[in-house]
Formats: sequence, structure tokens, C-alpha cells
Amino acid sequence: MRKRLSVAMAVMVCAGTLAVVVPTSTASASSGYPPIPKGPITFGVSTPTSGAQASYGIFTKLGVTEALKAFNAEHPNGIDGHQVKVQILNDASDVTQAVQAANQLVANKDAAVITVSYNPSADAQQLAVFTKAKMPVVANLSGLQYSNTKTYPYLFSPNSSIQQYVLASTQWMKKKGFTKVAMLNDGIATDVAVQNEMLKDMKTQAPKAKVVASTTITPGSVDDSAAITKLKASGADLLVVNAGVSFGPIWNAIQAANWSPTILTSAGAWYDGFSAMGPLQAKASAYYYNCANTTTQTFSATQQALMAAYASATSNAVTNYLTFIATDSIPLELLDYAITKYHSVDPAAIKKAIEGIHNQSFLGFKYNFSSTNHYGLIGQFGAATCLMAPPYAGGVGKVPVKS
Repeated sequence: MRKRLSVAMAVMVCAGTLAVVVPTSTASASSGYPPIPKGPITFGVSTPTSGAQASYGIFTKLGVTEALKAFNAEHPNGIDGHQVKVQILNDASDVTQAVQAANQLVANKDAAVITVSYNPSADAQQLAVFTKAKMPVVANLSGLQYSNTKTYPYLFSPNSSIQQYVLASTQWMKKKGFTKVAMLNDGIATDVAVQNEMLKDMKTQAPKAKVVASTTITPGSVDDSAAITKLKASGADLLVVNAGVSFGPIWNAIQAANWSPTILTSAGAWYDGFSAMGPLQAKASAYYYNCANTTTQTFSATQQALMAAYASATSNAVTNYLTFIATDSIPLELLDYAITKYHSVDPAAIKKAIEGIHNQSFLGFKYNFSSTNHYGLIGQFGAATCLMAPPYAGGVGKVPVKS
């Protein structure tokens, strides 16, 4: 789940690993792939800076811009001797404009895409455009289907897949001993897919956890009282909320019903209606990744500097600035590694290089990609179930702790 942010930019100073620069002329001869064209290497971003999801898009624009500042500061020679630029296109929260943005990035021959649309009806169409054009994508990918590397050979994610964090959540259910589960979803395809994957995993990972009630609400509904009344009557000891937007009315309805269940929901709740949870926070967790092991966990100087810079850029307005590193900074680092390895922006070269990343760390995040796994995040920041309420780790980073 990608983070959503806001506000003005700040200059970042952070420690990182300098790229080893090889002259382009030597590169093409030794790699067997086409040489990098003269001029800058450009990465594409599609995000809504207008329309219904503009607040998310503005946050993304700020985050990506900050990430590029940090990357350029630590890689003064760019990637393989080429300046790095990011092209940010407004998809206006609209499917048609999102597809137009994808086609424009392809037409402009950007080297890769590092952010796709937030619109759940648009991102699939964008990714189809990129896949057809064999354009590498290193971005947060929401959808069960994108784990199929044969169908989507050029799509990679710096974060965990739905399958990975759902597995973590069902293992958590077993660990906590839940036996009666109520489920709520909003009917959005991705959210229904998460719920179905969870139901499948519960059979093997948490066989004692049985669904005693399930209901669907209208996406963006403002009155969820009837659905909550039904779920409360089931006597469930765990409420699973799979929703993409409008969490506030859900939490308000639960409190109005004088119900205080243990809640498992998506990380999107931190960025939409989290304040409306009130006392419900104390018993709420999210299936996610990029979480701390303990409240006292320490982070590297590089990670601390990055989190502080992102927090400053967004007025410290959101939760979990560790996610900003994974979503905005890591794609640049992975692409730097891939392009430098074979001295080429050829899609096949980038694909081969990323699939060859085994147990390697970038900015403190560990990855193990392969030809059959394009969701390579492993280690301490991999898929987990995380407490929603403070106290958080990482100081200004506000990193949630695993539950």
C-alpha cells in the first residue's frame, strides 16, 4: 500500500553509497546491450495532482522530488555518467487521462516508471500499456495478478505483494488465537481480492479462525451503521476491514454501536480517517510492511536522514516515513544498480539485472529478486502485521511497530 503525503519541500543531506561510474562508450561494448543514449536518463511518474485524489498526488510529487534531490546529492555523476531526471505527469484521477499519461511516458522513451496511478480503475490499464511497450516499472504494485512474472515480465515492486502480507496476517491470526472473524469490504476489486486471498490462507494458516459474518458496503459510503450492526451481532473477536477509502464512517459507526473489537485493516487507514478511530486505535493493527520490530529499534544514519527530510518536506503530517524510503528512494537505487550493471537502459538489461539481485541491501532494505519473484523485499522490513497506534519507532520517522 503506497503512502500518501502533503506540503513543502526541504533540502536533504544523507549518507549513501556512491555509484561506480563507467564511461558509456566502454559500457556498451562490454555489456552486450545497447548503450545508453546521450543525454539524461529520465524516469516517469503518473500521479493525480488534480481531481478526486489530488491530495495523494500532491504528496507523491513532493516525495518523489525529495527522493530525487537526495539521490542526485549522493550520486553527483548520475547513473553511469548520465544526469537523472524525473518526469511527473498529472493523471487527474481520471482513467482516460491516466492512460494518456502512460502512453506519453512510452512515447517520450523514459527509461522506467517509478510511480503509477492511484486510481484502482486506471493503474491496471497503465500497467498494460507499459507491459506492451516493455517499459520497466519499479513501483508499488497493487494486485494479485502482478506476481505473475510471465505475464508481467517488466514489473517490479520495492514492497511486499498482496500474497505476502496476507500470509503474514493469517499467521498473526493463528498466533493471537482468534476463532470468530467478521469481515467487511467495500466492493472495490483490489479489496475483494485481498479478502478472498485471506479466506484462502486462513484455511491452512489459521484453521481455527472461522468467518462468522461478512458484509459489503458501498465505496465511499457515509453511513455504515447497518453493516456494523450486523457484524457486531455475530459476536466476532476480530473484525477485518478491507477498504480503500472512507474509513472514517466505518470507525464512527463502530463507536456509535458501542463496539470495541480487535481490528485488522489495511495501511490505507493511516492516511484516511485514522483520527476518527479514537479509542479503537488501541486494538487495531494493519497488514503491511516497513514496520519496526520494537519501539526502541535504531535506524542507520542514512535512514534517519532520509526520514527526517521526508518529514520536513511534508510537515510531519503522516505516519511511517520509512515507507517513503521504500517507495520513493529505493526505486531510484534499484534502477541505478540495474542500469549501471549492464550500462544500458534496454528493458531486457534492466530486467536481467534486477532479477539478479540476491540478498542485497539498498538503504537498509534487503531484496531477493528472481525470474519468478518480482516482489523481492525480505528481512526485517518485509510483510508483517503492525500496530496502528503509537508509540512509534524512529522518532520523527513515526514507524509503526509489529504487533
